[in-house]
Amino acid sequence: MLRFTTLLLVLSGATLATDQETFRLSFGQKGLDWFETVVATMEDITKEIIMGGLVIDPMDLNGVEVTNLKMRDMELPKPELSIVPSKGYRLNSELTMVIDGDWSFGFLGGDLTVNTKLNLDAVAAVDADMKNSIFRTAAESCDVDFVSLEIDMKNEFLNTIAKGMVEDVKERIAGIVCKEVNTALDTSFNDLFQAIPHEVKLHLLTRDIVFGFGPDSNPIFSSDHVDVPCRVQAQSKIPFPFGPPRGISDSVDPEFIGCVLLSDHLVNSVSFLALGKGAIKENIPNKKFPIGSDLTNTAYFKNSLPQLYKAYPNKDVVYKISNLRYPKLEFERNLQKVDVPLRVLVQIDGATVINLKLSLKTRGHLNIN
Repeated sequence: MLRFTTLLLVLSGATLATDQETFRLSFGQKGLDWFETVVATMEDITKEIIMGGLVIDPMDLNGVEVTNLKMRDMELPKPELSIVPSKGYRLNSELTMVIDGDWSFGFLGGDLTVNTKLNLDAVAAVDADMKNSIFRTAAESCDVDFVSLEIDMKNEFLNTIAKGMVEDVKERIAGIVCKEVNTALDTSFNDLFQAIPHEVKLHLLTRDIVFGFGPDSNPIFSSDHVDVPCRVQAQSKIPFPFGPPRGISDSVDPEFIGCVLLSDHLVNSVSFLALGKGAIKENIPNKKFPIGSDLTNTAYFKNSLPQLYKAYPNKDVVYKISNLRYPKLEFERNLQKVDVPLRVLVQIDGATVINLKLSLKTRGHLNIN
């Protein structure tokens, strides 16, 4: 079960970007295990991408020219992902490949098939590219350990000769596999990260607000989890009425798949931009309190406000409620506290008879499972 735990502070001030961490993504080993399962369910798609994009150059094996090499089939069991402390991620996967091709030696020639099973062990680092506001991956290491490799040249005598080429073929295939892995980590993944939009435009009530997303610092790879510090940026023509975020110090519980740690600075910044004075309005009567309900008649106040009832006996009452400033949220341990000042107008026959200023304060727990 994927749990998202909401905690602490966020966003930027006025028209300037914050220089502090404003939210954090955290993943434990259980999160990686879950991702392994997702990848395993996409085996057919992964095979199609790898087989369609893999280019195997011709080989010269002690005078034997091997050409037209193409992967005919492959098996990619569930990979294993793990954390490399202070560095990045490790991918360990068993890979079975069937490669067809042609061979020639002088005036002799024919076709061949290479069947191999190998273990791939690759380590990738992840760093923050602050200039371009993205995270980047880079290949740290790639090792290939062969479980088996057989060359079938369709002839028993030629197969005996082919055994002398096995080590050379292993070296070439290991080079091809690691080249593909390194290219994916150094280029393909980064191109994908670059293509992801770094700004989101949201229409909140009557305003269009643009939020920018980017890294705050390099990911932190611990022994049992990974923290990805991020920033959110926004702009306002009016300065934000609160200070910059103080950063985030909490981390994911390793028992969770992952979590998003938010700061109340983010929530308050969104609230300030979208829910300023008068943005929240509620009138009574409404669906919950329709005309004819107790609250909509002065008889409701017969005992609590006898003066009102005496002045306006059995009159219909209309309430107009609006906020006097943005709702303010504060996270305190496991509690979420909300504070919003309200104006309540009590009207009878179109005239305001009571004008109240109230402060609505609530406390509660928020759990998303």
